[in-house]
Amino acid sequence: MYVIGDIHGQLGKLTRLLRRAGLVGEDGRWAAGEARLLFVGDFFDRGEDGIGVVDHVMRLQEEAGDAGGRVHALLGNHEALILAAHRFGTPPFLRAWKQNGGRDADLTRLRDRHLAWLLALPAMERHGDGLYVHADAEFYRGYGGTAAEVNAGFREILAGDDPEAWYLLLDRFTQRHAFAASGNPAPAARFLARYGGRQIVHGHTPIPLVTRRPAEATTAAYVYAAGLCVNVDGGMFLGGPGFVHETDDEPPPAAAP
Repeated sequence: MYVIGDIHGQLGKLTRLLRRAGLVGEDGRWAAGEARLLFVGDFFDRGEDGIGVVDHVMRLQEEAGDAGGRVHALLGNHEALILAAHRFGTPPFLRAWKQNGGRDADLTRLRDRHLAWLLALPAMERHGDGLYVHADAEFYRGYGGTAAEVNAGFREILAGDDPEAWYLLLDRFTQRHAFAASGNPAPAARFLARYGGRQIVHGHTPIPLVTRRPAEATTAAYVYAAGLCVNVDGGMFLGGPGFVHETDDEPPPAAAP
């Protein structure tokens, strides 16, 4: 499985990463056959072309599917922010989105196809030994005890018009560092015991802010909590070049006939 962290509207960096990894050709089209690629969310905000990023990922999903591959995408907090700004259009939600780097051009360019795609994004997926979420946070527990329940809980809120439920989700989505306290792997181990997998793969918290190294020098994932967690947010919006992380996850075996 290839994994790319938070893009934040950095379309140029994304296309370069995909080409260098051999996932797309010089024409930008899928070139990796049956390979699998997963984006951990945060396609929008703080960069110039969130809509362009989403269009690119949507197209790659179609092209990879035609070639026998698969492109997965998760819901990040910045997707929830722009969805809330679009749905309600009121000062509290618009202000929260703008304060987090929202770009007017992205909001005005949102179309029905984008909205349908965003609303269908899962919040959590399990692939082989990997448990993939956007945030290094435990608030997912408040939405269900399995990945399927969590995804259903998120989708119920995003499909509804209850501002209180939206406020709570956006507030919870600000949480981070849940698995990094004093190097203790116990919180990550408990999270994995609940949802499955042997390693949490996430974005949300830029690696340069964790390691205190320049974003420009961040070119690989950050592994911590005794190897139970992998952070793939390279801090592209901070000036980092980004990277493509490769896991050794294998797809689950096919069920016997």
